[in-house]
Amino acid sequence: MYKKISKNEKITRDISEVHSADNYLTKETTENVSLAITRLNGKLDSSITANERVYYFISADVDFIIDNEKIHCESGDVLYLDKDTTYSAEGDFEAITINVPAFGVIK
Repeated sequence: MYKKISKNEKITRDISEVHSADNYLTKETTENVSLAITRLNGKLDSSITANERVYYFISADVDFIIDNEKIHCESGDVLYLDKDTTYSAEGDFEAITINVPAFGVIK
């Protein structure tokens, strides 16, 4: 199986006033993995990952708070979050975001 997803097929979702996602690969295509381009411009309130997540920062100047530790991320950095990780963030970023399994699938 294969699937090419063009930029015209992406589904844009406003998560909050400061956080958005362009969803390319979703659970409707495969429950194994999802891929989106996510953007933050401000403060992301505390959240818990329901699955494993990887951010590859295309552009970034953002601080994540994970387990009471401040993690600064810049362009070109990668951040891995395990399932059930509590985190918040403040700053700006555009990132390729990968979820395993796909976002919205709980295994």
